[in-house]
Amino acid sequence: MASNEQRYYDALKRIAKGYQTPDQLRRGSEREWGLGYTEALEMTFENLQQEAALAIRNKRRPKT
Repeated sequence: MASNEQRYYDALKRIAKGYQTPDQLRRGSEREWGLGYTEALEMTFENLQQEAALAIRNKRRPKT
């Protein structure tokens, strides 16, 4: 089982490298997915939120 730090790192790495920029979405969303830019941007945002939620799922907030 991965440590909390590893899960957080992996999630942040996927978020940083695995998603297209808004400009890339604007240029290619219609061609790649058959979606308009706005819909592709909304779906990307929802995916980012889900990615973050999964990384912290069932984890306690660290004490400072």
